[in-house]
Amino acid sequence: MTALLEARNVTKSFGGLVANKNISFEAARGELLGIIGPNGAGKTTLFNSIAGAHRIDSGRIVFDGRDITALKAHEVARLGLTRTFQIYAASGDLTVKENIMVGCFMKTGSRSAASARADCLLRDFQLEPLARHMVGELPIAAQKRVVMATVMGTEPKLLLLDEVAAGLTPHEVDATVASIRFIHQDLGVTVILIEHVMEMVMNVCHRVLVLDYGEKIAEGPPRDVVKDPGVIKAYLGERYAREYTAESS
Repeated sequence: MTALLEARNVTKSFGGLVANKNISFEAARGELLGIIGPNGAGKTTLFNSIAGAHRIDSGRIVFDGRDITALKAHEVARLGLTRTFQIYAASGDLTVKENIMVGCFMKTGSRSAASARADCLLRDFQLEPLARHMVGELPIAAQKRVVMATVMGTEPKLLLLDEVAAGLTPHEVDATVASIRFIHQDLGVTVILIEHVMEMVMNVCHRVLVLDYGEKIAEGPPRDVVKDPGVIKAYLGERYAREYTAESS
């Protein structure tokens, strides 16, 4: 598979804090890549840099064959690279359908076309019964489905998901996994996700990238990464590594 996204020696600092240091990786077209690491490892900063929210200090970011290093977030989104955020970002002042239509307006100026596309996404993400509800009135799991439906309204080639399973029950995590698989397999979107729910990462990701203190410390298939001594020390802990190894053997 050819690379859809390439990051080369990406470095980003905030004053004296180096949040990302010489990070290089590729995401193949059609891949589902996970990024893990402890809090403060630089995961969200990397997403922000890729999506155009931060201007990196050095390095290069290429998306679908085009250098996007200096592009702004809305320019990157128009090329087909969109993201979600850890903190809920849909508007509580709009209905569920209106929120989704906001994403659809990335590709059309027609209200009727945006409405028709939103209706399809309401069905795809099982949100039709909630279409007229105000987003702020919904439980967190439903709000997160609204966010995913909204970003899919932009018709992305690559979707960056930032901790979409945070705060969910095991049943809700399973439903979120189903939504991610639908986006990836049925809609054909390449996905990179940041997640702390390790069972989810291990079950859905083709490959995992591990960050610690702003640097990449491991990269590879989930079953290999979970056994890496550096990853165990920095993030997983011996107990989790033993349990996962026993379950997967």
